[in-house]
Parts: sequence; C-alpha cells; structure tokens
Amino acid sequence: MTDEEVICGYTEEVSTTRFVYISIGGIIALLGCVFNLLLLYLFTFRQLANSPPQLYPAILAFLDTLLCFFFLMIFVVDVNMIYNKSEYLFLLFHRYIIITFITAKLVQFLIPYLLMLGTLERYTWIDNKHNKMVILQPKYRPFTLGGLLLGAILLRVPSAMALTITEFRKCPDFFRTLAVDVEEWAQVSTVYMVYDVYGIACLQTFCPFLCLMALNLVIVNKLAKLDAQQCPTKEIKDSPTKRKRSRILSSLRIGKIQITSTVRNAIYTMVAIVTTYLISNSLHILLTLLEVTKASILVDEHDPYKASNLYTLLGDAVSLLYMISSAIRVLIYTYCNPAIRHQLFSFLGLRKDRKDSDQSRIIIASPLYIEGQLSNSV
Repeated sequence: MTDEEVICGYTEEVSTTRFVYISIGGIIALLGCVFNLLLLYLFTFRQLANSPPQLYPAILAFLDTLLCFFFLMIFVVDVNMIYNKSEYLFLLFHRYIIITFITAKLVQFLIPYLLMLGTLERYTWIDNKHNKMVILQPKYRPFTLGGLLLGAILLRVPSAMALTITEFRKCPDFFRTLAVDVEEWAQVSTVYMVYDVYGIACLQTFCPFLCLMALNLVIVNKLAKLDAQQCPTKEIKDSPTKRKRSRILSSLRIGKIQITSTVRNAIYTMVAIVTTYLISNSLHILLTLLEVTKASILVDEHDPYKASNLYTLLGDAVSLLYMISSAIRVLIYTYCNPAIRHQLFSFLGLRKDRKDSDQSRIIIASPLYIEGQLSNSV
C-alpha cells in the first residue's frame, strides 16, 4: 500500500459510550491481573490435598494474567489516546503495538489448548487412566508444554512477519497518520491469505471449540455415571451376603468415589472454566465467519478504511468476553473448589468456613494422593 492509493490509515470510532465500557473493562482487567497472579502463586507454592496436579492450571493462570494485561495495553490505551486526543500515547502505542499484538495472539492461541490438556488430565483422573497417558505423566509434562509453545510460535510466525506500521504523511488527521498494516507480499500471496484467514481460524477457534465441547460432555456423562454408582450402597442390611457386597462396593467407592472428592471439585472447576471459554468463543466464531466472508456490514459505507460501528462493537464484545472469562477465573475457583477457597481466604486473611477448612486438610492415604503430591512438585 502506498500514500497515493490511501491517504489515511485504518481507524475506528471512539464514542463516549465506547470509552466508558472499555474503561470499565480496563478496571476488570487490572483486577484480573492481580487475582490471576494470586492463583499462580497458590498453584505454584501451595499444595492442595488429594487434588490432581496443578501445573496446567498454574500455566493457565499465567496466560490469563497476560491476556488481561494485553487488554490494558491494546484496547484501553487505544481508546484513551483517540478519545482524549493524546499525541504522546498515539506515538507510544505504535512503538509497541506489533510485538504486543503478536504476543497477545500467541496467548489467545495457547489458552484453549491448555484448557484441553487440563480437561483431559482431569478426565483421566476420574477414569483412573492418569498413569497410562505418557503426555500427562509428571516427567513428560514439561515436554508437552514445550512442544505446545514451540508449535504455537511456529504457527504464528508468518502472521507476525506480515505486520508492519505504515506512515500516512498526507493525512490531515494526526490520529490516522500511523496504522498497523499488512506487508505488500502478504496482501498479494494467496497461500498466506488462505493460511492466515482459514488455517489459523480453524486451529484457534473452530477446532478447540469442538474438542472442548466434546470433552466437557464426556466428563459430565462420566460424573453422572459415578454418581449413579453410589445409589445402591445407601441402604444395605446386615446379612452376610449383603455385608460382603457392601465391602465390595465400599472398595469401589474408595477407588473411584471417595478418593476423588477433591478431584471431583477440580473437575467441576475445569468444566465451569471451559464453559466460560465456550461462551466467549461462540461470538468469536460469528465474527470470524463475517471476516472470512468479508461481509460488507463490517466496513463503513462512506470510508472503506474505517470499521463500521457493528464491527467495532463485535470486536470489543469478543475481546471483553475473553478478558472477563480470564479475569473471573478466581471466582470460579472460589465457588467450585473448597480447598482453593480455603487457601485463598487464608492468604487474604479473610474469615473462612470451617467445613471448607476441614475439607482442604483431608488427606487420604492412597496411590492417587501420593502421585498427586509427587506431580505437584514437578
């Protein structure tokens, strides 16, 4: 793109309404940074009794912190510099925006795959298969994470190389004299456009959505079956045959139900987290379909280099939903997991429920618990 073809850079409208809701989102993002760092500390330095390993939730908390931080760096700064006509912020923003945007996209790419690993790991715990899957064993988890990170970086490299900052010296509007643009080679390359528009959209949006939904359905079904196994054990008479049956069922309870009381809380927590991601991703899928089809409703009818109000609203809604789903993780952990709730309240010096405190201290001497403690140390 040259100055003769386009006089001003791509821009979006910033109304008072948009300034207000993005600013409120910035406050939520700031709180999300603080509380996700707290979760990262708890998962890293506090052991939770008889719970599945906390490595994947710890990495997820770190990624959530970054996502909230990047919301501040990208959206809050962008809206403030335009609404308040700050030339200093405008120039500063275009010095760091490419590296920040690329890293944010990398984090956004990694989060659903971390959710898949965490969900799969918790499913293997309720299915007693956590010793059979190599990628979930403690000594192989760093390699799994390393491979995921390396693969994500390699997939995002072409998109990173295609971005540049273009200067529009002839534009009369100072706040459109600089804009994030796409390199000329990327604009004319059909292979790159197919890869960036269809390939990345599939890997980052559609595939994780379908996989996480399927895993969630399988876990919910498995938990329902485990709950059903408890029903025959409630009323058993004292006859020798029934006492023998009681011992058998009791051993099954110890192997599957009783041991997994805190594991079950971890499962519920992960299901709730994945559900919030699926809600966010649903709107993202709609926006991606509009972008892939190059719908005319995304462009201002009077200026082809200006986003329509609908496009701006949808983009803000997707970013806000992703950020909020990351920021409220602490609420999900607090509500769904008594052990984490106790640790969190204890750290903050708040009054804690005695039942939660007792449950967080329960340690069942079983192979599951022992392996869980060894896994937590990795």
